[in-house]
Amino acid sequence: MFSGRSVEIAFSHIWATPPGATVAQLHPVEQVVNAYNAKNTGVKVASRVDSTVYIESLQKAQADMAAGRPPALVMTPWAFINFADAALNATNLEDIAPPGELDTLLANMSPAAVDLVTLNGKRKGFPYALSCPVIYYNNDILKKAGVEPAALFKDWASFAELGPKVRAATDAPIIGVGTNSDWPAQSLIQSAGGRILNDDNTPALDSAEAITAMKTIADLNKAGLWSTATLQENNAAFSGGTLPMFMASVAALGGFRRSLSFDFNTSTFPLFAGKPRRMSAGGSYIGVYAKDKDQQAGAWDFLKFAASEEGTKIWLQTGYLNATKYQVPTLPGQESAYTQFNEGLTRETAWPGRRGAEASRVWDGYVQRIWSNDVGVEDGLKQAKAELQTLFSQG
Repeated sequence: MFSGRSVEIAFSHIWATPPGATVAQLHPVEQVVNAYNAKNTGVKVASRVDSTVYIESLQKAQADMAAGRPPALVMTPWAFINFADAALNATNLEDIAPPGELDTLLANMSPAAVDLVTLNGKRKGFPYALSCPVIYYNNDILKKAGVEPAALFKDWASFAELGPKVRAATDAPIIGVGTNSDWPAQSLIQSAGGRILNDDNTPALDSAEAITAMKTIADLNKAGLWSTATLQENNAAFSGGTLPMFMASVAALGGFRRSLSFDFNTSTFPLFAGKPRRMSAGGSYIGVYAKDKDQQAGAWDFLKFAASEEGTKIWLQTGYLNATKYQVPTLPGQESAYTQFNEGLTRETAWPGRRGAEASRVWDGYVQRIWSNDVGVEDGLKQAKAELQTLFSQG
């Protein structure tokens, strides 16, 4: 039981539950909150969705902090860990956990997941929503096209060769992205042998390897295989059975399993021939922003439940990967994500400085322009690098 006085804490996240949902249809994060509140610990967690987009949710939290009303807990993307530390004054878990309790909590977590929230030797939050991009595919359409998934997704050369057969069955682009474009772009560039930032946080995204990776998608677009629609439009098209393939987070799997009526599955990303796959972790961690001691104590008490076996089993109905050592059955379709996890996930690019969130948006915009051939690959990467260098120089 919580040993402090009664306290209510705000937990800001991006997972909205549709209006009129039954208790069973509540998003798993709401189910976790409800299960905790039912224990009557003396801490009441108020779940709130300020936006279904991470950056907008963080901006609202930042405004609340400036007004002296920081939410106790905010889902914070891995990519913004430096930004949260520099601009939002995130609270280290070491500063709120009673002696010995943090070590006990982290002992049940995957070391790889703990590394994702570690900055300068401190734990900047609790690793919670761990994901990676996968390719969802409509098996009915691939069967109609006479294309075997294993052959199509073997490597990017095979995808470019067999993709036109799939397009012939749909007479439309066959694959699009259903997330922020810079995230799968990082995985592609890394898998081609490149990287987004050097160890000293200088941009490295105009290398020969990065050019190869980005040209792969730009060429798919030139061939009429790539959808340049928005992520929301691509999501709707895949869910409606018209877009055969869809790059998105494995976290969408639980919702797709509940809502889609056609035969679908997931695949690992195709390889670049002769090179290992190096995918980027995605998702977010629970950052603590409370400054009041009672709020901090309440936040810690809730984190302990979220990290427990009971809380974990509720949460993993989503499709997110298991960041703990608890044995929780995998969902059908998670196999490809766990293959990539076991190959070794890197942290989603942690943009440096107080303008890190802006840097993320700049790069995402260039990725979209390059993939749609609005700007040439080499020119686009050079321009992106120059803009990012300017932002980084400004702190």
